[in-house]
Amino acid sequence: MKAGLERIRLGLAPLAAPWWALPPQWAAWLVGLLLLLLVGWSAPAAVTRLDLLVCDLLMPRRPAAADPAVVIAIDDESLASLGRWPWPRSVHATLVERLRVAGVSVIGLPLMFAEPDSANPENDQLLAHAIARHGRVVLPIAPLQQPDGSMGEGKPSVELLASEARLGHVDVEIDPDGQARRVYLQAGAGQPNHAAFGLAVRDLLAPASERGALPGLRPSQRELSTPVRSSWVRDYEVLLPRSAAQPRIPYVRAMHSPEILVQLKGRVVFVGITAAGLGGELVTPISGTQTSMPAVEFHANVFEALRSDSLVEPATPLLQLGFGLLLVSALLLWPWRGRHPLALAAAVTVSPLLFSAVALYAGAVWLAPVGPMLALLAGCGVWLGRHVRSSRRQIERMRQHSLATLQAIGDGVLTLDLQRVIRYANAQAQAQFDGSALIGTPLASALPLASDSLALLRAAVDESLRSAIEVRLTSNLSLTGRTGPARILRASVNPLRGPDGAVDGAVLVLADVTEAVASESRLAHAASHDRLTNLPNRLLLHERLGLALGRVQRLGSQAAVLFLDLDRFKRINDSLGHRQGDEVLKVTAERLRTMCRSTDFVARWGGDEFVVLMEDVSGPDAVAVAAAKLVAVLGDDIEADGVRLASSCSVGIALAPQDGNEIDLLLAKADTAMHRAKSNPGSGFHFYSAELKLWTREYLAIEVDLRRGLRDEQFELHYQPQYELRSGALVGFEALLRWRRTPEALVQPDQFIGVAEETGLIVEIGAWVVMRVARDLAAALAAGRVAMPVAVNVSARQCANRNIVEVVRSALQQTSIPAALLKLEITETTAMSDAAQVAALLEEISALGVRIAVDDFGTGYSSLAYLKRFPIDELKIDRSFVQDVATNADDAAIVRATIALAHELGILVVAEGVETEQQSQYLIAQHCDIGQGFLYGRPLPLSRTEPAL
Repeated sequence: MKAGLERIRLGLAPLAAPWWALPPQWAAWLVGLLLLLLVGWSAPAAVTRLDLLVCDLLMPRRPAAADPAVVIAIDDESLASLGRWPWPRSVHATLVERLRVAGVSVIGLPLMFAEPDSANPENDQLLAHAIARHGRVVLPIAPLQQPDGSMGEGKPSVELLASEARLGHVDVEIDPDGQARRVYLQAGAGQPNHAAFGLAVRDLLAPASERGALPGLRPSQRELSTPVRSSWVRDYEVLLPRSAAQPRIPYVRAMHSPEILVQLKGRVVFVGITAAGLGGELVTPISGTQTSMPAVEFHANVFEALRSDSLVEPATPLLQLGFGLLLVSALLLWPWRGRHPLALAAAVTVSPLLFSAVALYAGAVWLAPVGPMLALLAGCGVWLGRHVRSSRRQIERMRQHSLATLQAIGDGVLTLDLQRVIRYANAQAQAQFDGSALIGTPLASALPLASDSLALLRAAVDESLRSAIEVRLTSNLSLTGRTGPARILRASVNPLRGPDGAVDGAVLVLADVTEAVASESRLAHAASHDRLTNLPNRLLLHERLGLALGRVQRLGSQAAVLFLDLDRFKRINDSLGHRQGDEVLKVTAERLRTMCRSTDFVARWGGDEFVVLMEDVSGPDAVAVAAAKLVAVLGDDIEADGVRLASSCSVGIALAPQDGNEIDLLLAKADTAMHRAKSNPGSGFHFYSAELKLWTREYLAIEVDLRRGLRDEQFELHYQPQYELRSGALVGFEALLRWRRTPEALVQPDQFIGVAEETGLIVEIGAWVVMRVARDLAAALAAGRVAMPVAVNVSARQCANRNIVEVVRSALQQTSIPAALLKLEITETTAMSDAAQVAALLEEISALGVRIAVDDFGTGYSSLAYLKRFPIDELKIDRSFVQDVATNADDAAIVRATIALAHELGILVVAEGVETEQQSQYLIAQHCDIGQGFLYGRPLPLSRTEPAL
């Protein structure tokens, strides 16, 4: 409870302060509230008249009826025909009778027949009988002041009252501006017991029980419960909507033209005076084109408004006051944040009009808007005054803050007038120019800039003042320091505008970017140069190569791209470490810088690869000479940390424009040529040619397909039998790899093994072959067939990474085959490449129980000492020696010596490629152990090797 009271106290705390100390919105609300209460209490006539004027402007139009009430007009034409007014009542009796015969539904006679017809009393009887025979006639009652000053009721004569005609009062409210807009649906002397004339007609047309409750503003219950007999009492106050004129028929025509009356069957007819000068005219705004209206038409409009349910109800005083309080409070206490306070105040002020129109059209309720508008206008005036004062203080505060900010920022700020004279300089600007007196000095003489920098700055200032736009200098300015080194400034110029929006000066911002430029230069060098060798990197190479190719096209010259790769660099890194490898790269970079021409461009491509760009070369011969020099210079030994290392390189060359004019294309071609040079040891360098392009494309296609083939198991094994030459017995098989590249194409090993070796895929393929052979042997044993030893070829790369030991061990463990059934074949070249490492590897394999064979023996340069150290079970004589063994004495001597050497070492000898009987007989004569070739059998799939594998 206490917390709630405290929040209320804090919320109302601003009201406890003097009004001049209140916040702007609170002060505006208080002033608006006081004025609203004053207007609501006193209701000045001027405010009321303004509300009536607004009501006339906003009042909606009554919808037109399909069968509107007709006015039979006592007009000038009728007066001229029937004589002066008043007419005998027999005339009216005749009209009522004819209207009855015509079938008129209801007749309204707003004509005062208060006194009997003294000249012809029988005429009253005629009119009374006519009214009684019709049965639906309304006669008027009017307020009548009695001789004692009290209000009474002016009624028809006694004879007419005896006709039992319905009575309706014709009292009309006259507003302060003298116009009739409203009517009271119930009124009478002492109490409101008579319906308005139009309502009485409406009740005859349809019973009161069917129309529901009456609309309108009612007086208080106290006033209704204590009637005063001497007063005229009113109830159910309503406003009339705007409407069009009622259709009229002259009285004389209705009397003499029966065919006109035929049209009135079932309709409502009002009979009354419309001629000027006879009285009964009302000044009213409800008609759209005239300022006065006959009373008979006014009552007809009341009837039509009741029938169409379009009457407007004035708001009660309590509702009116609540509307004003709510509107003033909501609009003045809302936290408005607008850029245009005058427009905001105007919108707030006229908002009561909008709400009043919404209530009028949506709820048929009239809310007077002028009082709330005046209250809002006064409140907005106070709010604007306080807002202007607050804005002035805020502007002054912002000015002080801006000055403090300008003094605190790290950039120099100068303001210039239209004559380019400095009018303001912050502390940083004073410091930038060594404390020179800047204010009041022309720009040209105040700043110690280099001449070209001063010209750029003056041009930028002129452009900003002339075009009224921001100008940022793309070039930096050089400031010649008086007491220190030169500084670099970056400038921007913005126009200054006066109160009228015209340019009356400029703001010059000078940022000292000396350190940033130096840092940017260092970063740019780091981004475009290799950190280790300080040579340009790929980014700068692409830029320089693009410029060179542009000159080639423009001048018709030639350029060469040389792609260099160090040979055996990986071995240096792996064996000696990266520090020695980095030293080799540094020495190589320095050698390239030293021996290349000043016009050549040397870049490091990455790893151990470099690129040399030679421009304006005379032709391939000159490039070949330069490439040979590069190969020779880089072929000199390198000493790194006391270790002398052999060095060599391979160079690929692409020429522009012969090989293309695109950067990436030339580099790719040079790279392709370099790989061809590397694949041909001893060549040193190689030019790109169209054949290389085809070779490269096929190489890439084979690599992609090999990877897919390994994934999809497209490889197959064919088994070629091996026979003992003396007995002719089957002693084993050699597993030969085939690749089912497409369902129709079976690719031989010589077409893809080279690619597999270079890409490293041979390691995975070789592992698959070993596992496949082991599983085939296991399946043969499980089926009860005779399992023969199977030889599997092992590549140099498999031996280099030493994973072959784990592959063999895993295959033996998974299949549980005897290790003796598996035989690994390595080439003589592989065995001699790193004899010590290979010997250790073969010892591990032999320890598993797997037999070892040396393939292609005689094609390399074997060391017999190393051969003796290897755990070799077989030597395989290459087919190139077996092919001509029966006809060529040299081949025969080599085969004979190999067999003798192997037998001396206790090694079996296998001859490959035996295709003729003569070859077989010679080998038998030389005691060769085993033969293999087409003479004994071609390689076959596994299914065709039964009954033995």
